[in-house]
Amino acid sequence: MKIVSAAILSAAMLIPTGCMTASTNPAKLAPGAVNLTDQTIYDSLMVAQASLNSLKTSAATNPSLKPYVNQAITDYNVAEAAWQTYHTAVSVNPRVSPAAAQAALNKVQADLSAAPKVN
Repeated sequence: MKIVSAAILSAAMLIPTGCMTASTNPAKLAPGAVNLTDQTIYDSLMVAQASLNSLKTSAATNPSLKPYVNQAITDYNVAEAAWQTYHTAVSVNPRVSPAAAQAALNKVQADLSAAPKVN
């Protein structure tokens, strides 16, 4: 009986050890992305661009939206330039901060959120 108990106890001790050594694969980056932050900012810019295009379409029939479109376009261009700068710099130095690109993107998102909703 002691041998069976020892075998069960040994097997029970191996199970947690096996689980602890298991690892998950990190998410794969999109082609051209330097790191996850780079990819996330790029993806967010693409979402902002789609929202901006939608706002431009709405402004075609609602001229009161034109100032919002113009401001969002200006800030989008700044955000894209900030991301390009970050993307290039982080390719050389992985410790570069994305703060400027993130702040510019936040401004675009605020611009798009500030635009009145039109049906």
